[in-house]
Amino acid sequence: MWAHAGEYEFLLQLAILLIAASIGGWLAAKISMPPVLGQILVGILIGPTVFNLVDGNNDIIHKISQIGVVFLMFLAGLETDLKELKASGKGASMIALGGVVFPLALGTFVPLYFFTQYLPAGTESQHFMYALYIGTILTATSVSISVSVLRDIKQMGSRQGVSILGGAIIDDVVGIILLAIVSGMVNPNSHTSVLQLMINIVSFFILSIVIGTIVSKGITRFAQGSVWRDRIVTFAIILCFTLAFAAELFSVAAITGAYFAGVALAATPYRHRVVNKIQSFAFALFTPIFFVSIGLSAVITSDIVKYLGYALVIVLLAIGGKIIGCGLGARLSGFSGKHSMQIGIGMIARAEVALIVANQGLKSHIITNQTFTSVVLLVVISTIVTPPLLKILFKGEKPVEVCSGE
Repeated sequence: MWAHAGEYEFLLQLAILLIAASIGGWLAAKISMPPVLGQILVGILIGPTVFNLVDGNNDIIHKISQIGVVFLMFLAGLETDLKELKASGKGASMIALGGVVFPLALGTFVPLYFFTQYLPAGTESQHFMYALYIGTILTATSVSISVSVLRDIKQMGSRQGVSILGGAIIDDVVGIILLAIVSGMVNPNSHTSVLQLMINIVSFFILSIVIGTIVSKGITRFAQGSVWRDRIVTFAIILCFTLAFAAELFSVAAITGAYFAGVALAATPYRHRVVNKIQSFAFALFTPIFFVSIGLSAVITSDIVKYLGYALVIVLLAIGGKIIGCGLGARLSGFSGKHSMQIGIGMIARAEVALIVANQGLKSHIITNQTFTSVVLLVVISTIVTPPLLKILFKGEKPVEVCSGE
């Protein structure tokens, strides 16, 4: 009777994740906090750090969580005010520049001069390269959490919200190029060509603009009537997944491709319909599993007590670097002090990118286990503090509704 039940065990794990996400979101809402905070915390509880009830390395869970973050960024693109996005170009560039320079500098020089014992053994020049790699890890930004909170408090279409998204996209591209350069310097045998990488990135952005223009104008002009209304959501998902996959092919994050797909459809009359349809099933299954899986990925053991001071310094450098760098960039772009702080806080969260880069460095013996665990702690703390801080800072702001159309 139970012989074939094992291959369907993933269904039980998904059910546990959804139950946990529902309870975590409900408890967070009860204390007036964003549901995403509760979902992340409950993921830590049922993951390997505490009770170890669910295997965070389950491939199916990982794939579903990836779809969740893709849909989240796709919806963010759909809810982006195109005029505001174009107007924020200069400001977003300043924000991204500050968000790269400050964490990079702090993450390089502080470990180099004060925590050499936590760097791999080597010469002074090697120590500098190891420290530079740590600084590179700290430049990563993950706005998926900020996006979720901004949607909840209806600030996605605000000038600050659009600037956070625009800054994060530029930050992502600069971070990829920076990682390629630093990896090549630390590992001279690397076959990564920085020039080829830049060509790929530019090619993807050109391709996205061409496809986006064709799609938005084509749908607006030709797609009319009930036949298109019934199929537009399927077409939207196809476009989202295709551009997300294309982004990875061109060495750009999949979430960037998904965001651009959303921006393309935001200019069509079907924007409102697509948002309503997709968020109904995305928020029921995919995005809750994504946020719970962030908690599942946190593996923090008791060994961290031995170097807790170093770990906390890394966390403070990463968070402080984003707040100061992005906040200063926003201030220089004409934002008020309060709005600059909102943008700085919106850029502090780290997630999969930081973990991937740190894991690559650990396997290549560029960073130590202590540094890797510190990055894991950074991911946990930054994802926990971002939602409540954003909600507090945006308190009293007028809701901005950007979704219109059919």
